[in-house]
Amino acid sequence: MTEDFSSAPWPFHAGPVLTLRPRRLMHSPERWVVDVSADDLVGLAQGPDAMRRLRARRGFLGETPANRRLGEILRATPEEFGVVGTVVLVAEAVEVAGAGDGRGFGGELRVHAVGCVDGFQRLRIIADVAAVLGAAHVGRSTVRLEVHCGPGSAVVSRLHHEAGGIVNAPTAQDGLIRCPHIARLVGADWEEAGFFDPRRGAVAGPHGRLFTMPEVTRALACLSAAPSPEAANLVATEQGLEAFWGSVGTPLYLGVFHDRLSPVGVLRAVEAWRTARDALSGLPGKLKGGAGHLIPYAPDLICWAACREVLPLGRLHAARSALDWHGVIRDQLPAVTRRTAERLVRRYGEVRAARGSRGDYKHEAPLLDVWLDVLAAGR
Repeated sequence: MTEDFSSAPWPFHAGPVLTLRPRRLMHSPERWVVDVSADDLVGLAQGPDAMRRLRARRGFLGETPANRRLGEILRATPEEFGVVGTVVLVAEAVEVAGAGDGRGFGGELRVHAVGCVDGFQRLRIIADVAAVLGAAHVGRSTVRLEVHCGPGSAVVSRLHHEAGGIVNAPTAQDGLIRCPHIARLVGADWEEAGFFDPRRGAVAGPHGRLFTMPEVTRALACLSAAPSPEAANLVATEQGLEAFWGSVGTPLYLGVFHDRLSPVGVLRAVEAWRTARDALSGLPGKLKGGAGHLIPYAPDLICWAACREVLPLGRLHAARSALDWHGVIRDQLPAVTRRTAERLVRRYGEVRAARGSRGDYKHEAPLLDVWLDVLAAGR
């Protein structure tokens, strides 16, 4: 039988005919979902004119990180290559040929005037790996295709071209749940006080107080026992947070998210960080002029330094502690934060004089080398 939409009111051009041997087939008149051996697709993206022939949205992007990783998977473990991602095609007609069993097994599909809406990178990687390792190698991979024909093809093509605006792209935060130290924290006993979840769109609510993963990260970075404020400086911006979350396993990351993480440590860190930030927010505006711009533009430098004066950060995650953490944070940390702010503002003035700075506090104060100079100025 043939699903023929050659008279449909959208521009189809003469294109390649793709013959497939489905391992699995589901379809409606305008949409076919087919699992095929990757060696059926070897010839589709071969040659320098493949993008034009398939009317792909973009050409081969070369050695991007994603393409490199896909190539590595196809070369090393082809069985895993098709697990993630679907190749989306449009066609003028789809024809079932041969004696299939009703599900596509044993028969063939002939896809006429095929075009590629999404997945051209995968098709090109299949072609390139097959050229080196042979079609039999890539044939160990099963790839899922969606083939659209009929008036709906125009909608499919349009929405895939707009995909950047309707798909939530993955971020580094999405990968945090795979960090073993954070995963252990998620499953820890929060004493029926709430829960903790690092994923986007989720909040943790111990003791009825909601806090987000950016807050947790910034708090733990400010109260890290590491001798440098590098982590606190990095996570102070949204871009820095993403960079930090994407650095799993590095010494900087492990200085914040380590194997000693505990619920009580997270609660202490968030309470201290919020208390110190609140103390800075409550300072009069007149103190925030000149070198005082350090307060609004580098608050976590001040929080980092203040917390070190009154809190035993090496014991932050200890379940048992002789220190009344809540009492010290509530009764002592605000005043210490204010005094620390005054001291670091004076040092910042000295650093600016030594650097010959003129204006531009907004861009200068958040710099790590400025933070380090300010901390070193009193030594």
